[in-house]
Amino acid sequence: MKFLIANLSRISNFLLFSFYSSYGNSFLVVCSNSINLRTRTYFAILTVFALLGVMMFNSSSMIQGQTESSSNLAINSSNSIVIRSHIATIDIFTVNSVSMSESFVIENTNAVPISSVNLWLNHSINTLVIEDAEGILIYNWYPITNTSNLVEVNFRNDVEQNETSSFVIKYDIITPLILTESDPSFYYIEFYSTISHYTLSHTFSVILPERSFIHDADGGLSPFYPLNATQILIKNRIIVSWMFTNLSISSNPFFLVRFDEPIILEPESTFLTSNYSLFIFGVIAGISLGVASTTWLIRYREKKAIQKLGRVLLNENQKALIKIIYDKKGKISQRDLCEITGYSKSKISRNLVPLEERGLIKRERWGRTYVVYLTDDGRTVIE
Repeated sequence: MKFLIANLSRISNFLLFSFYSSYGNSFLVVCSNSINLRTRTYFAILTVFALLGVMMFNSSSMIQGQTESSSNLAINSSNSIVIRSHIATIDIFTVNSVSMSESFVIENTNAVPISSVNLWLNHSINTLVIEDAEGILIYNWYPITNTSNLVEVNFRNDVEQNETSSFVIKYDIITPLILTESDPSFYYIEFYSTISHYTLSHTFSVILPERSFIHDADGGLSPFYPLNATQILIKNRIIVSWMFTNLSISSNPFFLVRFDEPIILEPESTFLTSNYSLFIFGVIAGISLGVASTTWLIRYREKKAIQKLGRVLLNENQKALIKIIYDKKGKISQRDLCEITGYSKSKISRNLVPLEERGLIKRERWGRTYVVYLTDDGRTVIE
């Protein structure tokens, strides 16, 4: 204790000498005569704590300055990258197999060349593959949480100012579908599309399973969100799409689609055979009845599906054209359609093309016009 006091006394004498250098001999004389050892010791302790406080404040200011510098550097680095095009597609091949494909066109707006880009994928994923037109790209994958992943994509070559680089990210999504307990039950998928950099154009699509349809909910509940979705039918699969422009960083638009359970076709039944003729006859009769029943059931379900297709995807002009062709016993010239409806040739052609692509009609060249025939699927829609 005496040693500490003695050293603190030396500190106090040093501080008094410092004040003497600044304020003159008079201050030192007064302090030396009027301040005893204990007082000078207390004065030294207070002074040391004051100096420590100043040092901590300066250290905190330095750390804060370094943090702000790092943050500004990250912002500047992010601002140097613009995503000219981001096309994301969820493919629900089956309710147990869902894959994702995201294509990017990256532009460097900074004078400094860039060799990589960081992208966030905020969902549970596996089997990550990244490739460009020449093949597989090298990347670094940093799983932050179960539903948050940072992916650093390394370009094949440095991207100079105002140059672009294109690549595709493919991965599987883990358990994204939710089956409701309602009657009838239906599936729905919820998804946040991650916007890692300022994006000029963003297209998001969901491909439903084969023989699955948008769910018609009671009470006016929309089957998808956002409401401005477009629907197209390609090879018995409905594609729901949205398009956005000028998306800011972390805007992360939300998407939702509700769809019915896919129609499952029942396989044909098989039966054992024996040497007894009566048994064979019964087996043949049973097989014939089973095949006929199965064929009828399949056709019945297909008929219901096609009728639903006509109600959901065909506009009023297309429905009217199918009705006219049906009334003409399934055959009419395109010229007669113009005369009956009063539509122009271009309007008739514009409405017939989607019907032909969906297999509801077929057209054959006849002189300078076409003859339009109604297919069996087309009859199903109108019947």
